[in-house]
Amino acid sequence: MANRKKAVKPLPVEKVGFVKRIFNSVKKWVVGNGIEGFLGLIIGLILLPLGFKLYAGIAFGVFATRNWDLFKNWVRGLVK
Repeated sequence: MANRKKAVKPLPVEKVGFVKRIFNSVKKWVVGNGIEGFLGLIIGLILLPLGFKLYAGIAFGVFATRNWDLFKNWVRGLVK
């Protein structure tokens, strides 16, 4: 009587497809952005509330530069 497992309901296909699409988009962004861009965002978000505005600005600058490179290459791909 004690070890009865509850039946797990599978998620509807639409929800799984949506979650998978979002996960793949985020994964693609992280891979394209590289570890520098991702760490720049994380370090900037940590340093800013701690009061290190200059260092947070540098970290956000690295993040913005990596994203600019991604955006620039995306536009070049559309033009060609």
